[in-house]
Amino acid sequence: MMKTAGMLKFIAPLLLFVISGCSFNEANNNPLFLLNVDAPTEVKINEPFTVEAVLRNKGTDTIQLEHGVNMFTYTLLDEKGKAIDHETENSIVNGIGISTSINSGGSYSYDGGENVSSPQNVLELKTTGTYSLVVHAKFRAQIDGKWQDIELTSAPASLTAK
Repeated sequence: MMKTAGMLKFIAPLLLFVISGCSFNEANNNPLFLLNVDAPTEVKINEPFTVEAVLRNKGTDTIQLEHGVNMFTYTLLDEKGKAIDHETENSIVNGIGISTSINSGGSYSYDGGENVSSPQNVLELKTTGTYSLVVHAKFRAQIDGKWQDIELTSAPASLTAK
C-alpha cells in the first residue's frame, strides 16, 4: 500500500508535466497569428503610396488584443538590404491604448487614424529601384486566459519605384 501511494506522488506531477507539454507544443506547431503587408507592386518616386498591415487570427477562438497607436510599423529596404528612412519614425502619437478582438479566421488592421501626426502607413520613395517592405507588429494578446506580449515581422513584399 505504501509503495502505491509513493508511486502516485511521483506519477501525478509527471502526468501533469506531460499534459502541459503537449498543449504547449501544439500551440508552437500551429501559429495563432499571420502578419501580412498589402502594398502596390509598382510606385512612382516622390509620390506617397499607402500600405496596409493585416493581422490574421489563425486560431479556433476569438482573441482579445491590446495595442498602442503604433501597433504596426513599416521598414523599407533597398536592393542591398539597407533600411530606408521614410520619416515615420519621428511621428507624434497620442499615447492611448486600444482594445479589440479578432474572431477565429478574422483579420485586423489599424493605421493610427487621427492619433498620429502623419499616417505611418503612407510611404514615399525618392529614388528608382526595387525595394522590400516588411511590417512589424507589437501588441498584447489574451491566449488561454493569460496576457502575452507578442512581436511579429511579416514576410517581405517586393515593390518597384519608377
